[in-house]
Amino acid sequence: MSILEKFRRSSKELTDVRALAVCAMMLALRIVLGIFANFTLAFMPFVKIGLSFIPTAIVAYLYGPVCAAIVSGTGDILAIIFANPTAFSLNPGITLCYVFEGLLYGVILYGSELKFRDILLAEGAVMLLCRLPLNTLVLCFLMNIPYPQLLLYRATVLIPFSAVECLIIWAGRKLLFRVKKQIIRQ
Repeated sequence: MSILEKFRRSSKELTDVRALAVCAMMLALRIVLGIFANFTLAFMPFVKIGLSFIPTAIVAYLYGPVCAAIVSGTGDILAIIFANPTAFSLNPGITLCYVFEGLLYGVILYGSELKFRDILLAEGAVMLLCRLPLNTLVLCFLMNIPYPQLLLYRATVLIPFSAVECLIIWAGRKLLFRVKKQIIRQ
């Protein structure tokens, strides 16, 4: 399936009530994980590790890039708002990076058989096209740290954690197959 076809089908998924319900549940999970399952290393405050990628990857596999981008971007905004409504620290650059992550996951995982190479390709694309270069660039402007130095610090933590993310998605793939069959059967 071509990339344009994936976008077309994914946008059509937004008209299905079941798809909207699943996306809403994954958005709620994304918000909860964005608030409670993210942590920052004490010695590297500019590197955040968390599990909020899981709902994005699930939506990307089930419903494609458009739905995954919406869940990822909206989840980031709402997690920030709900985490501390008095200290509103929304950054449009970071939110756009999350939207781009959802798009990348969706383009690669939607319609795939979730083979390990697909998962590895999705994680690699997200890491090499979004998290490392783009997020680091936004953080560079926010924290006034030289880009090469910040990139090196972030890469030392994010690249190994990306392997963990691959394993988490790989471990949950059988459950995703069952969920997809159940959704299609109804």
